[in-house]
Amino acid sequence: MPPPIDLSQCSIAAALSLVGEKWTILILRDVFSGVRRFDDFLSRLQCSPAVLSARLKTLTEAGLLRKVSYKEPGERERFGYHPTRAAVELLPVLVGLMQWGDAHLTACGQGPAEVRARSTGRKVRVALVDEHGDSVAPSDMVLQAVATASTASAD
Repeated sequence: MPPPIDLSQCSIAAALSLVGEKWTILILRDVFSGVRRFDDFLSRLQCSPAVLSARLKTLTEAGLLRKVSYKEPGERERFGYHPTRAAVELLPVLVGLMQWGDAHLTACGQGPAEVRARSTGRKVRVALVDEHGDSVAPSDMVLQAVATASTASAD
């Protein structure tokens, strides 16, 4: 039997420490729906301004959102929040959460919205694929330790 994998530097735990809070995920959901302005987030999310401000700051500092200045005529400068490449790379996780919630947490197996390809109109599904793009069944997956410089030199 192989030795247990050291998960003290677990990437799932690290990701959850950044995005594992309800308001953070909902902000990202709204960003991908086109919401950019603080007041628009506030009215959609119904959270406190302090919570929203703190979450937007965290997401900006972590590099998931970037602030873009805008100014309405006669108003002071404000900032919109736009997704970065890192946020876009998180999109399959958000879509997967939505699809899991639709399938397991709704009476009819369908939520209020679905993701479709703009070009074809077809439904988009999150899937497990290998590095060549081929589908992989969960029963065909295995968690393997990754050789690091320190473990490779110990061999």
